[in-house]
Amino acid sequence: MKITKQLTIKIIGIAVVLAATFALGYGVGSKSAKPSVDPVNTLTSTDMEHAFGSVKPADHPVSMKESAASTQEPAVMSLGGLVAGLEKKVASNPENIDQQLLLAQTYSELDERAKSIKLLRALNKQAPKNAQVKITFATILMKSENKQELKEASQLFEDAIKLKPEAASMARMYQGEIRVKLEGTSK
Repeated sequence: MKITKQLTIKIIGIAVVLAATFALGYGVGSKSAKPSVDPVNTLTSTDMEHAFGSVKPADHPVSMKESAASTQEPAVMSLGGLVAGLEKKVASNPENIDQQLLLAQTYSELDERAKSIKLLRALNKQAPKNAQVKITFATILMKSENKQELKEASQLFEDAIKLKPEAASMARMYQGEIRVKLEGTSK
């Protein structure tokens, strides 16, 4: 039951993060794209209720087991839908770096690290002078235990500092964490 509760909380948390990510991506993308109405990608309250399930009133108590069972399937289905929607937005506007960063972060949160890294590698080549791309890429790489990825992350932070000096304190802190990991893997 404890594992089910933790899994339910994690799934709901990921769904909320993805919903926020999608909403932010939509808002960011709409600033740089021509305004248009796309009925296929517009979420309504009915869509959200279908994706996340409806909330039962407080006078109808629900057991944790029933709650987990009713929440898991719609949440998982909705995550795929949100990712697919974000992927469509990125595909329709490949110049929008912010949306691509959101997609890469979403992939990482969903344990699709390979997709995240592939997208960030391409984005880093596309926008070599973008400090945010370098920082995002480095923070995902630094979760690894692989020495090469850790060294690459440290170098990306160094490059980001040159492009955006005000990020130096944060980047140096992360580089310190990377050094500790590298020292721990060499023993």
